[in-house]
Order: sequence, then C-alpha cells, then structure tokens
Amino acid sequence: MILLARQPSDSQKILEVMLRRLPQTQNDYAYYSERLSRVQAGLAGEQRVDAEWLEIDLPTPHYFLHDFQTTNGFGSTHQMDTIFLCPHFLLILEIKNITGNLSYDASFAQFTRTTMDGTVEGMANPFVQLERHVVWMKKLFQRERIDLPVVHAVVLATKNGILTKGFEGQPIFHVTGLRFYFQKWIERHHPRESVDLLRLANLLLSLHTQLKKEVEIPLQEMVKGVLCPQCGTGQRLKYHYKKWICPHCGLVDREALMRTLEDYRLLVGQQVTNRSFREFFGIDSPDLAYKLLQQLPLQAEGVKKHRKYWIME
Repeated sequence: MILLARQPSDSQKILEVMLRRLPQTQNDYAYYSERLSRVQAGLAGEQRVDAEWLEIDLPTPHYFLHDFQTTNGFGSTHQMDTIFLCPHFLLILEIKNITGNLSYDASFAQFTRTTMDGTVEGMANPFVQLERHVVWMKKLFQRERIDLPVVHAVVLATKNGILTKGFEGQPIFHVTGLRFYFQKWIERHHPRESVDLLRLANLLLSLHTQLKKEVEIPLQEMVKGVLCPQCGTGQRLKYHYKKWICPHCGLVDREALMRTLEDYRLLVGQQVTNRSFREFFGIDSPDLAYKLLQQLPLQAEGVKKHRKYWIME
C-alpha cells in the first residue's frame, strides 16, 4: 500500500513555470533549463525504481512512503527517496540517476564520476546521506521501542551508471538487482510479528513535512498575463464575454484562471490582492479583477482596499 505517493516537487513546478514565462533570450534561461532537466531526470529515475517494485512478490502487510521529508531535533533535514515497510524490516532507498563511470574511495569517503568526455566530477556521497537517515530512524525506533531492522541501499536507476572497483561491500546496485537483494533481505530477517506496522507507518506520516527548496525567481523579467498553453510562446489570452481566448490559435481555455493562479502561487506566494492579481494576470480593470477573484476558491479577509485573499494549495 502506498501511503505517501511520489509527486513532482515544488522546485520542479516552479522551474517549469519559470521557463514558460521567461524569454529564451534571458541571461539565465539556459541555466534554469539545465536545472529543470536534472530535476526531471531525478524524478524519472525514481519512477523507474517504483515500477520495478510491481514485479516483486511483496510480504503482507507492506507500506510505501515515497519522498519522505522531515526535520531532526537539530533542525537538519532528512529526505528519503523511498521508505518500504514490511514485517521483516524497514528499507530506506537512496535513488540516483547518474551516468558515467562511477568510482568510490572509501578511505576518503569520496564519490566521483568520469563522463564520456573524460571529465572527472566529485559528487555528494550517497552512503553518508544514507547513514544519516539510518541513524535518525534507529533513534526513532529506540524512542518508540520498536524492534525492527533498518536496511538501506543506493539504487542506480540507469544502466549507464557504470560501477567500478571500490564499491565492493557497499550497499549499492542497479535497479534490475532490486528483486535479488530484496529476497536476500527477506531471507536474512525473520518477520517481527510484535511490531504494529500500521501504527509505525502512521507515525512516520505524522513526521512528514514538505520541505521548501529555495529557487531564485527573476519575477521582473517574466512574461505576465494568462498564457496560452497551446502556443507555448508567451502568447497572452484575451478575456472576452467570460471566456479566455487565444487571439493567435483561437483556443478557448476553460482552465486558464486556475492554471494562472497556480503559477502565481508558485512564483509570488499564497497571498494575493486586487492589485497584485491585476499585475500578474495582466488585467487593467479593478472591477473585472474583483469579479474574477470571486470565481476562485480563495479565503478572503479584510474589506475594500485592505482586502486580501489566500490561495489554498
């Protein structure tokens, strides 16, 4: 059972909106485009591993928590790509969608990759990341008096990440090896029938907190207005007789208002006024802006010029 589903992050959504609204001639357009590609590749890798689980015979009961995020007592964050919970153990997976020849020097805790053009790059050590998560989880189990082994591994989501010497004995394998290693863990750890798995799963859910990742947003350089999703060139829709219509392709967009409101939430924030609404949506009339605001599922406070609205996610 999936208790916490995997979804595109707010960082990915923000970058997607930015690239729809930034002119391609903007200085940092290529940077944001490359950054979005990396985020999307990471999500695709995680989804590739998610699909592998479908072909594995899993014990009952079992629970998945994908992209679990929390903060420890020191204010540091933990983000675990996948937590799998079953009567035998709790498994933490760190999923990497990395290409190139990968090397690891345990004596220096150094993780590197060599790209096809021969460039050597240092990368974040996934084993250190995993160990932090394991220590946090074991402390939680100790506090809650839960007797359940904690297993962990790094999973490479692409066959184009080549493991070289130095990884011997490290908890890392390609996604196609998930079935093999899962069976090994099942054989090694006997089921703990005394553990209330649903209670543990709900405890973890109660500790999950969506962490905000900062993305620098060049708001002043973005195209404002309600944009046509079909043209994809920053073409603005016109509001005519209660309809949003594209003067270029003729599209009548019934989702335009809600989609642009989501753009506003991601780029500007959850608070909106008549003035900020007009500026972002490209509307001149305060009266029309007021009428459109009344059509949206917003929580209002204040009166007249002091009236503010809150966008509910």
